[in-house]
Amino acid sequence: MAISGGKRVVTLAVGVTAAALLAASAPVAVASDDARGAQAPRRLSILISNDDGHQGPFIRALQKALRAAGHDAVIVAPATDQSGKGTGINATPGSIVKAAEVEPGIWSVAGTPADSVSFGLANVFRDRKPDLVVTGINPGQNIGATTNHSGTVGASITAAEKGIPAVAFSAEYSTADPRNPFPQMPQATAFATQLVNRLAATARRNGPLLPAHTTLNVNYPAKPTGRVEMTNVGEADFLAVSYVKDPSCDTCYKLDLGLAPNVDEPVRNADTTAIGKGSVSVSMLDADWTVPGWQRGQQSRVLDAVGVQLRLSGLKA
Repeated sequence: MAISGGKRVVTLAVGVTAAALLAASAPVAVASDDARGAQAPRRLSILISNDDGHQGPFIRALQKALRAAGHDAVIVAPATDQSGKGTGINATPGSIVKAAEVEPGIWSVAGTPADSVSFGLANVFRDRKPDLVVTGINPGQNIGATTNHSGTVGASITAAEKGIPAVAFSAEYSTADPRNPFPQMPQATAFATQLVNRLAATARRNGPLLPAHTTLNVNYPAKPTGRVEMTNVGEADFLAVSYVKDPSCDTCYKLDLGLAPNVDEPVRNADTTAIGKGSVSVSMLDADWTVPGWQRGQQSRVLDAVGVQLRLSGLKA
């Protein structure tokens, strides 16, 4: 069977004080890279994927930027647009998966984003697992309720499930100019490279870039203010979905997507709120649908999240 759909992700975004551990996360401000004297980032082996297909201009730009930064970046992405597939993966025994290296360092996989990452880890990187899986940059924000259904996030979750650190990058859709809905994409690409370099520079020597089985979900605003916030995944659903009867057949309905204005956000320090303020939103996900606090023993994950926040604080958009 082919499993498709989203997965409710749980955010591990916390502050660095005892009081903050009991409340929602808040941004942490520390000195910049120059002031901290961060070590030069090590060269990383990176698998890049997305949900829009390997031909997409934004995934190609990201690969180029990461290679220019000195990293070994290989694209393993869907053959066609697979937006909204979440963590869906082909689980049919004996089924055929078509995959090919269509250009040097660029693989095409006939499947979902999760299929692409799974194939890449099992075949393209079978001799040595990558240091990091990076997905995106997605044209359109993946925040709030849409995070559950995003193929970009789903691909990163697939990597995290297999123990590979991962980061999902998305850029907010701009309504200012319909002819250029992503004017900030060069800045978003530069920020993605900066964040990857920060992870590489602050990880323990030859150690993992992120705590086990976690991923970062990063959203870059249409009009960045330079601020970066560590956020929780919101619950607001800003997408309005409708099904309009289509005259082509008796059982046909045309899917229409739009934006739902003025949606209330019940979550404190949410990604939706940060993007609305022009801040870059960085959320930490653990792919665990369990409600936080349902079981004891989560304190260690909280401390892991604090450590990542400290390593990322000071980034500028």
